Amino acid sequence: MNTFAADETDNVLRYFDLYSDSSAEQPLLFIHGLGCASSSDYSPVVASKGYPRQRSLLMDLMGSGFSDKPDTGKYSSGAQVALLSNFIGAQAFCSVDLFGHSAGAFIALKLAQDVSNRRGTLILCEPGINEYGVSMLSEITAMNEDEFVEQGFAAFLAELKAQGTNDAWLGPFSVASPHAIYQWATSALNDNANDWIGDLARLEGEKGVILSASASSEDIERFEQAGCVVQCVPDTAHMIAYDNPEGLAEAISHLLRMQ
Repeated sequence: MNTFAADETDNVLRYFDLYSDSSAEQPLLFIHGLGCASSSDYSPVVASKGYPRQRSLLMDLMGSGFSDKPDTGKYSSGAQVALLSNFIGAQAFCSVDLFGHSAGAFIALKLAQDVSNRRGTLILCEPGINEYGVSMLSEITAMNEDEFVEQGFAAFLAELKAQGTNDAWLGPFSVASPHAIYQWATSALNDNANDWIGDLARLEGEKGVILSASASSEDIERFEQAGCVVQCVPDTAHMIAYDNPEGLAEAISHLLRMQ
């Protein structure tokens, strides 16, 4: 994997850099959702036949996946945006396309605002937090961070395992930093409560949203009114990359062709 220095104390952000011989100066940067990891979520997507073989950066955010997980780290969405902005600034990119899933869509949107002079297409996949997600994150943040780290994280993992429908998500979630899960859950709830749809509408440039085929007409309409091209992927729920990686690859390819 590739590495990028996250701070001055040797903590490292890790990522896959794939198809680097193609469109090297305009990569697509993947930002995963809470409790996920791009290294596991999007490898099947970028290997699919429908994927455009554009240079692809599968970022494991700090506290997640293969990236470092210092107990004293800062893991809010704002802190993650600042690090990714530094990463982009240190590269020789003419522009960068951005992809963000679920709570990672808030990070992608903020990052798009932060690097507006170098941004290509913004793609948000199942953006925002649904009622189930709000309930889940509220359960996490009902305790303080120390309580969650010491007891809540293990209990939450046991709860996910008992549900029996989260096996794919359980893998990256179980190796994430509990500090990162807690801090990101807190900021994700705040991000979701803010007018992020308005921010998306005000953002200039190419914008696309990928939803599951079960998305309501109201959801589709609100993103179209925000100036986004909407793609719906069949046979999927919220975790589109797990449910239909080929369909997600084709949706990404379609949205990148808007440029």
